[in-house]
Amino acid sequence: PLLSCGLNLRMSLRNQFEMEEVKGEFIDGCHVLLSVASLTSSSLFDNLLKSIRQYGTINLLSALTSEAVKSVLDNQNEEETWGSDALDILLETWNVILGEACADKSPMSADGALAASNLFKIIVESHLKAAADSAFEDSDDAEYFHVSVSKRDEQLALYALIARAAADTTIPFLEQLFSERFARLSQQRDVENDPTRTLEELYWLLLITSHVLTDSGEGETLLIPEALQAGFTNVVEVAQHPVVTLSWSIINFSRQCLDPGIRGRYFSPRLMEAVIWFLARWVATYLVPLDVSREIDSVGRHGSQHSRKLLNSFAWDNNQGELVLDFVVLMSMVALTTYQGEIELQTLTCQKLLASVVRRKHTCAYVVQLDSWRDLTRAFASGRSLFSLSGRLQRSLAETLACAASCIKDPEASVQYLRDLMGPVAGCLVENASRSDLKSVAHQPDVIYMVCCLLERLRGAARATQPRTQKVLFEMGHTVMNSLLTLLEVYKNQSEVIYMILKFVVDFIDGQAVFLDGKETSVLMSFCLRLLQIYSSHNIGKVMLSLSSTLRSESQSEKYKDLRALLRLLTNICSKDLVGFLSDSNIEGSPDIAEVIYVGLDIVTPLISLDLLKYPKLSRDYFVLMSHLLEVYPEKVAHLNRDAFGRITGSLEFGLRNQDGDVVERCLTAVNALASYHFKERLGGRGGLGSQVMESEGSNGKLQESISSHFLRLLLQLLLFEDFRMELAGSAADALLPLLFCEQELYQRLVHELLEK
Repeated sequence: PLLSCGLNLRMSLRNQFEMEEVKGEFIDGCHVLLSVASLTSSSLFDNLLKSIRQYGTINLLSALTSEAVKSVLDNQNEEETWGSDALDILLETWNVILGEACADKSPMSADGALAASNLFKIIVESHLKAAADSAFEDSDDAEYFHVSVSKRDEQLALYALIARAAADTTIPFLEQLFSERFARLSQQRDVENDPTRTLEELYWLLLITSHVLTDSGEGETLLIPEALQAGFTNVVEVAQHPVVTLSWSIINFSRQCLDPGIRGRYFSPRLMEAVIWFLARWVATYLVPLDVSREIDSVGRHGSQHSRKLLNSFAWDNNQGELVLDFVVLMSMVALTTYQGEIELQTLTCQKLLASVVRRKHTCAYVVQLDSWRDLTRAFASGRSLFSLSGRLQRSLAETLACAASCIKDPEASVQYLRDLMGPVAGCLVENASRSDLKSVAHQPDVIYMVCCLLERLRGAARATQPRTQKVLFEMGHTVMNSLLTLLEVYKNQSEVIYMILKFVVDFIDGQAVFLDGKETSVLMSFCLRLLQIYSSHNIGKVMLSLSSTLRSESQSEKYKDLRALLRLLTNICSKDLVGFLSDSNIEGSPDIAEVIYVGLDIVTPLISLDLLKYPKLSRDYFVLMSHLLEVYPEKVAHLNRDAFGRITGSLEFGLRNQDGDVVERCLTAVNALASYHFKERLGGRGGLGSQVMESEGSNGKLQESISSHFLRLLLQLLLFEDFRMELAGSAADALLPLLFCEQELYQRLVHELLEK
């Protein structure tokens, strides 16, 4: 019955799904094939149909998938999605089958490989036709593919698996198609024909080829796909290897964008996105360290081992690797300066292409020696062209360029590189803050934009802090500290600039904390104390309780993101004290870390209402700080004034009833720290938290009780009578134990009351 279902599916496809009742049956049949593939091996799945037919089940799956692809592409403008749903199921079936074959380390049968090869060719030809047909459509739907669409990437990745199952034929097929289109483009240039259809086809070929030759590997070190390394056992010469010829064909095509005339005619922003996306993945995959190819070479030169050696070394033959890196940097400059306003293109350039060059030390070591890289750093440091980038990209580019310093072998050269890179940026900020007419021009849009760009660049460099670069980056931060305080005063009503300053300080402390010595820590704490005092004096970001209840949308709550930055700033300062490097290096007259934190706390806590704590991000940051703070400095809490202490304990009580499990756990940790401190102090004959009391509702009206008794009542109420999460029982027990030690009589009385009821 299952096999008959599969054959009926194929007949239904040939009828172009005209009968409405067939649609549901077809989807069900696709699910059946997927279920069978999941429960059997790839060889057994293929043999199921051979008992009654001359071909295997994989051939049937290939035919079904090819018809599904054609149907989906022929009906792109229709609202129905069941065809694409069926294609997704069929592609997932291929994923299961090919995954099984890969896990067994056994190649697919010859018939299966032929079926995969034929299917991939049909897929490519169908998509090329659809791409070409969409070339002159003006509607938004004519955007046939967009580089960042995750749905498209998932589908292309599954197409790539099918291609790799028959790489011996599919890779040469792609190389042939790309070479034909590239040659056709050159011919059209000579006769002045419209190249739009050809460019659309090249665009799609770049996307599918990128998936076939490389894996996405987000967050991982990319490797050449195993199917490509294990294949092509008969290839002897590197120049004859299909992966090599296809790679150089695309790279040679990409080089054309450096010619202004060709670039202006052919390389639209959309095509440049595809080129840069391909190059980012290719550089991260094929420019592998030379010692990897040597290790493969030492194993032997037989069959697949020789093919592995070729693929892992061809990019560096005849200095090709250095030439590719030089071209990549030149192309990045073109994308960042010529295509102004193309956010997606510039994002891919900064966050994908240039990041892939710097990510691996061996490529970074080469690229920092290139003249093109020096030109890029000079343009960043002293030029004006890159200021057209958005703030987010300014930060990303600064981080990438600063990270490259760690790959310079000579420590002095590394330091000089960073000084040349960030010195002019810091100097420009100091110059702007020192202007005699600053107050009169500060609020002009171009001045605000320049200040924000400079702050974003400094923030990016701060995020690139590493052991070798810490000292020079601290010098950079020290240089601008007074200027930041000046800008904080001048821009007291500009929330955007205030937020940028706070975020820079947050990232700066986060990167520097583990490295600072006593003197540097003293400098940084003095700066932070002054920063917080200025912030407080202008009451920046104050939240009125009457207004906070109206904050019901994410866009409105963005006005208060400076509070989140302050919370993170205090948390990072607190983490510095945990490192413990300051124990023997306090400098007379300088503020200690605890003093800075509690000045900040005194500023922040009045600004945060209970209504604001209903916002998850702000709430999480606040209670992370509270739990951290009470664990490290519980003794300071006992000396807070009644209002400040009441705000802290009131917020903890609010947090214990929060719906976010992480927030509740943080509050339990804070209560545990508070109660433990109180118990230890009492054991030592000291008062602990005895001077601090809380008001609560009793049977006879309001009553005053100690902190420990209040939280003991509250925790027992939550645990016994309210809907408490059992996964937090351990944290609740930890908090309850010191409370029981502190309030044994109250606990016994509460137990008796409970038993009497």
